[in-house]
Amino acid sequence: MKPYYLVASLPTLVLGDPAPLDVASFLAACANLLSEEELAEVTLMLEGRVGESGAAFAKDWLRVDTQLRNAVARVRAGKRSAEARSFLREHEGYDVSLEKAVTDAYTRPNPLERELFLDRHRWQRLDELVLAEPFGFAAVLAYALKLRLVLRWADLNDEAGGQRLTELLKELDKSEGKT
Repeated sequence: MKPYYLVASLPTLVLGDPAPLDVASFLAACANLLSEEELAEVTLMLEGRVGESGAAFAKDWLRVDTQLRNAVARVRAGKRSAEARSFLREHEGYDVSLEKAVTDAYTRPNPLERELFLDRHRWQRLDELVLAEPFGFAAVLAYALKLRLVLRWADLNDEAGGQRLTELLKELDKSEGKT
């Protein structure tokens, strides 16, 4: 089934704004309009299991995301005078703009702005991957990945950050033999 209606009916996502729907609502909207196979592909995107997908869009996205992550690993390793090789993953092709995006991100003054810059670049790349067919199934998969990004940023707040810091400090104390 062509997912024109589904794509047209989904609420607009804006990175940094609250999510207008949750994963369950998105899946419910998809369930009525997509085949079981398509719904399984959407679920893979939502669960971050892009590499398990057989969709052409997923393969394209995985190539982009892998190169972006590799570039981040190289920059981080370089800042620590460490070897990045063990953190790099193979991918097809090479896109200079992805390397430049990571270089530009690391000119940002703090880690939060750096992450936001990288996620905005991811968002832009997702948009580019569906340009040829903006109301096709790839647009639904891109929406699922964008929803993950929006939900991730919605979860970033002072309270959650404080809780995570407390957990990390407790783990550090345990590893150092403190109780």
